[in-house]
Amino acid sequence: MALQSIGDYGRQLERALKGLEFEEARWMPTPDSNHILWTLWHMGRMEDQWSWYLRGGGANAWIEGGWAERLGIDPERNGTGDSIKQVRDFPEVSVKELTGYWQAAREMLIPSVEKLTIDMLEIKRTKIWTHAPDSAPTLLWVLGRIPVENSQHTGQIAYIRGLYKAKFGTEHSN
Repeated sequence: MALQSIGDYGRQLERALKGLEFEEARWMPTPDSNHILWTLWHMGRMEDQWSWYLRGGGANAWIEGGWAERLGIDPERNGTGDSIKQVRDFPEVSVKELTGYWQAAREMLIPSVEKLTIDMLEIKRTKIWTHAPDSAPTLLWVLGRIPVENSQHTGQIAYIRGLYKAKFGTEHSN
C-alpha cells in the first residue's frame, strides 16, 4: 500500500512539474509563501531522510550522493523550520537539477520500503534518532508519513502553478 501511494504522488508530481520554467518555479504567490523549487527540494529531503531512517542509517543521496554540495545548500537543512528568508534566498538551481535530486532520493526510498517486513513495522530507530530518541517514530508511522506529507506538497506545487497561470496567463496542462 505504501509503495502504491508513493508511486501515485510521484506520478502526480512529475505531471505537475512538466514544462515548469525557472521563473514560474521561483515565483512566490505572496511574500511569505514557499516557491515550487523550495517545495520540490524539501520533498526530496523528506524522501531522503525517511528512507535513511527506514534503513537504519547509512548513506543518503543528500550527503554521500553529493547533492548538498552540488546544490550549495547547508547539509544540515531539510526545509523543516526554514524561515521565509531561507526560502527567498534559496540557491538559483534549475528545475532539472532539483528534479534530479528528488529522483536520486526516490531511488533510495523505494528499495528501503520494499525491504521492510510486517515484523519490522513497530521498530523505532532510537540509536539514529539522536536529537530525540524518546520520540523516535515507528517504521509504520514513517510509511504513513511519507505519502501524506509529499502528497500535500505535490498539491501545493500544482496549486502554485494554477495561481501563476491565473495571474500571468501561461498555459499548463496536467
